[in-house]
Amino acid sequence: MQEAESLCARCARLGKTCCQTCEIYVTPGDVARIEAFTGQTGFYEFRVPDNPVYLDQDDDPEWVACVFRPDSSRRVLKRKADGDCVFLGPKGCQLPLEVRPLVCRLYPINYTARGLEPELAKGCPVQLLPPGVGLLEALNMNRAQAEVWHRQLYAEIRLEPHARPVGPGAPSSPLATDETAHRRVDVPVATEKADLAQPTPMAAAERPIVSGSASLGEPQGASPPYPVTKAP
Repeated sequence: MQEAESLCARCARLGKTCCQTCEIYVTPGDVARIEAFTGQTGFYEFRVPDNPVYLDQDDDPEWVACVFRPDSSRRVLKRKADGDCVFLGPKGCQLPLEVRPLVCRLYPINYTARGLEPELAKGCPVQLLPPGVGLLEALNMNRAQAEVWHRQLYAEIRLEPHARPVGPGAPSSPLATDETAHRRVDVPVATEKADLAQPTPMAAAERPIVSGSASLGEPQGASPPYPVTKAP
C-alpha cells in the first residue's frame, strides 16, 4: 500500500515553506549536535534579523536576554542565495529530527519561557487536513514531547555566553563552560550524563514530521504568511 503523502510535502507544493522563508536560531546545543552529525562547521552566522518582527518578544524577556547579543544579532543557520535553509535538500531537511534545531522541532507550537501556548502558530496549510484530523496529529507531534523540547530549548539558550539575568534579583545566566557545554538537558537531571553533541535515538513512531520537513520540486504560488516570532 502506498504511504500517504505528508502534510509537509503537500505544503511544499503550495509555495515556499518555513524552511525557505524563516531565519532559524540555533542554540549552542544545536550547533554541537549538527557538527557531530554532519562533520561540518561554519553553517551558522550571527545576524541582526532581516525581519524586525523577530525582535518583538515583549512577552518573553528571557528569550530576548539570552538569544540576542547586545548588538541585536543572534546565531542563525546560513541561508542559500535563494533564501533556502542551508540544510534544505531536494526531498526536505537533510538533518534527522533529533539533530534539527529545537525551534524547528517545536513548530508550529507557540511558547514562551512560561511554557507552551494553547494556540498553534499560523502558517501550516490546515485547509489540507482530512476531516477530523488536527494539525499536531497530522504532523505526528504531541505536546508531551514538545514539553521536553521546550525545557531543553530554554536550558540551552541560558548557555549563551552573552545571556543576561532577567527580573529583579534574578541569578546570572549560566555560561557555556567546558563542563556545561557537553551536558544533555533533555533528560532528568539525576541521569544527565550523555554528551550534548550525541543525539538521543528515537523510535520511528516517536519521530514527528515537523512543518517544512519536505520540499518537493519547485514551489508554486504565493508564499503563505509564516509567523516570524521564534519558530519557523
